[in-house]
Amino acid sequence: MRLLRLDPHKCTWIVEEFTHPRIPFYAVLSHTWGPNNEEVKLADIESGERQYNDTSKLGYNKLRFCQKQLERDGLRYFWIDTCCIKKSDNLELQLSLASMFYWYQKATTCYVWLSDVSIDDAASWGEAFSRSRWFKRGWTLQELIAPNSVRFFSKEGNFIGDKEGLESTVSTVCRVPRLALQGAELSRFSTDERLSWTKGRVTTLPEDAAYCLLGIFDVELPTLYADGDYTKRKNMALSKLLKAINEKGVGTERLDDFIHIGGAFWKDLITLKEEQLLALDTDLDEYCKWLLDGSHKQQIEQHGISTEIMTGLSQHAGKRMKRLLTKNGIGYEDLSRLETEVKSWDEPWGRYMDEHETSQVRVQGLMQNRWYWTKVHEDIFKGITAARTLEKLMIWRGKWSFPAES
Repeated sequence: MRLLRLDPHKCTWIVEEFTHPRIPFYAVLSHTWGPNNEEVKLADIESGERQYNDTSKLGYNKLRFCQKQLERDGLRYFWIDTCCIKKSDNLELQLSLASMFYWYQKATTCYVWLSDVSIDDAASWGEAFSRSRWFKRGWTLQELIAPNSVRFFSKEGNFIGDKEGLESTVSTVCRVPRLALQGAELSRFSTDERLSWTKGRVTTLPEDAAYCLLGIFDVELPTLYADGDYTKRKNMALSKLLKAINEKGVGTERLDDFIHIGGAFWKDLITLKEEQLLALDTDLDEYCKWLLDGSHKQQIEQHGISTEIMTGLSQHAGKRMKRLLTKNGIGYEDLSRLETEVKSWDEPWGRYMDEHETSQVRVQGLMQNRWYWTKVHEDIFKGITAARTLEKLMIWRGKWSFPAES
């Protein structure tokens, strides 16, 4: 992997090569290409003699922009596709295309430089942001999804906001679910759904319509560029991509049985309208109150912990959660493969019984207590899945924080 840095003494651009695991912390630049002859290529700077203030190409402005952000963030290196890949070397080009998603994923942060968005006009920059060419390019989809930290900047280099703060707008503009923007495993989304995220996006080279999705589907594909009809070349590349997906078993069907938030189906949650979500919030609050302060709590206080009481609580919790979600049009499936998180039962149980703790901490205590009771009766998993679903949904709705401190 090549990374770029500025020599602080000579004020020249330096390209260095690194191999895993000795790759330093670095930032990446996401941008839209200008005229090809104005972008800075590897051949332009690999000698290490190009000055920081070089103005022979407009692309040097992007390098200077990155350097200014690096200095603010305490970093030294950054990666940019224009001059960190030797595109004349076919083997290196294929390696780079296959590694691109990983490189963005491992970056400390991603700077998005929007060349067509100005914040000088405070009244209209929001509209310009939503219409930016950056959202219409094929390669920028993975550059949006892969990094944990994505920060948007105007053409003047002024900070606009980050992926987290602009999540609602970005999700609407890109038609990408918030869960995907938040870093969820992409295998949670069907092939058709992921392909739908590319609608309206274009690539300069027809084959890149497929190659820019290699990381989105985690598949490998030999890269081959050739002259020819754009649509024909694009369709040929996409057909090869779909074949690779099917051979890997990613699946082109909707994963109707895949659990996305606890035991609740994500495909159903994302169809809910605002008034339906508010109704769900009310039901979750009532469920939480029942789970923490229901008649089972009085039984435990009077008779102590018993297998019968815990099993009954677990079964009722599972049935209630299923009814709650069914009422709101959401599918639900029980889980029984949750890993243990604690080494004893009494400490988390004490948190569950402590009325001075927050609701989230008490529910977590109930979940973490499961390892002991599952040795007695497997039905406990029904309650654990219900409690985990409650926690995940409360976090998703912004009612609880993540993670909670015990």
